[in-house]
Amino acid sequence: MHGEEQSPGLSPVQRERVMRALDEVMQSGPMRTTLQCQTLLQYIVEHTLSGETSLLRERVIGKEVFGRRPDYEPGEDPVVRIRAADLRKRLALYYQSLSSTPDVRIDVPSGSYRANFIWKESEVETAVSALAGQELQLAAAPPATASTSEVAAVHPLESAPRLDRKVHLTIVPIAIAVLFLLAALSVALFLHGKNDRMLRAVWGPLLDSPKPILISIGSNAVYRVSDDKADEYSRENHLENSGMEFFPHFSSTQTYGSTGLQPAENSFVALGDVATVSEVVATLAHFSKTFQERFPNDISFAEVRSNPTVLIGGFNNSMTRELSRNLRFVLAARNRIEDRNQPGKVWELHASTDSHDTEDYAIVTRILRHDEVEPMIIVAGMGQYGTLAATDFICQPKSLDELSRSLGGDWQKQNFQMVLRIKVIDFKPVSTSIIATYVW
Repeated sequence: MHGEEQSPGLSPVQRERVMRALDEVMQSGPMRTTLQCQTLLQYIVEHTLSGETSLLRERVIGKEVFGRRPDYEPGEDPVVRIRAADLRKRLALYYQSLSSTPDVRIDVPSGSYRANFIWKESEVETAVSALAGQELQLAAAPPATASTSEVAAVHPLESAPRLDRKVHLTIVPIAIAVLFLLAALSVALFLHGKNDRMLRAVWGPLLDSPKPILISIGSNAVYRVSDDKADEYSRENHLENSGMEFFPHFSSTQTYGSTGLQPAENSFVALGDVATVSEVVATLAHFSKTFQERFPNDISFAEVRSNPTVLIGGFNNSMTRELSRNLRFVLAARNRIEDRNQPGKVWELHASTDSHDTEDYAIVTRILRHDEVEPMIIVAGMGQYGTLAATDFICQPKSLDELSRSLGGDWQKQNFQMVLRIKVIDFKPVSTSIIATYVW
């Protein structure tokens, strides 16, 4: 298979093949549940085919596809980026599910809103070329002659056993190697099956729902400098080619209004939470489960009630705070976890004397379907390291044995909560331990 970026000069047959491929994608499991991704993909493909690249910019897509106002600013509302990322993952899920190479594969590369069309290479031509190569090799070999046959016939008889021993010695190691490979394959299949069973023990209630899983991502409290102030600062400090990627220096005497700082709500996500989403998506993709990603301002309680949901983030996810406030283990104040069944019992995060975090805490909660509310998993770290480590803990089979031992009993069919302590070194979570559990 080979890729080729397309231009408006496609033949009518090629355009028909692309539109047929688009229709197949639209009807697939990963795509048919999300109207926004369908609309975005159709817009991208149609304008790529027509060569209207000026309509494939983020600001234009925001207005044309998602109905944003004419003064829409992508930096303040990342809806296009979020939906494009969701679209790319759904395309990947669809093509992973196919048993054969598609006639045309539609790709939207990261960092771009243009479609690439990857055409299926002719397998017939490849096979013919291979056969032709074999025929050339056979033609190059000299045919056996009568003289060579006669010479072979007069070899001493004692040479035959030596040949047999060589063949025998060759076959024995091959047979042993095959046996070792079969044994290794059996062990690998056993471990793979065990790993899948353990993952299903945690994720099964969500995976078994016929509805797509909603992934709600927390966003961080961030201020950004207004465009006017940023332009002014970049001119004064000769940073015209730095875009918005610089830290302006403010005087201690400046007022808030003079800095040009503006709250950028629901626009920025911590790197740890991004890695967390990737881990969750990989787990869902492993089981070919469809999903949708959302910010807290892009999801309603009604949707959470009617769809299996994964909430990512603790203090930075308002949906997490609201839906877990009546549970036993809860995030409280600004830096601790409280046990509501044992007043006074807390796990507190103390700030380090420098910028290096040395520990974090997290709560993992799974709630089964009840009162017509779909099942839910909440991964709530105090900080980004806690959220990432907690997600690794429930997505990596090597951790699930410890989880099973700690929860005990018939936890697979019950609700549970876990409090985790995470050790952090050089901005990376390096170890995770369970310090409290509750099953009901």
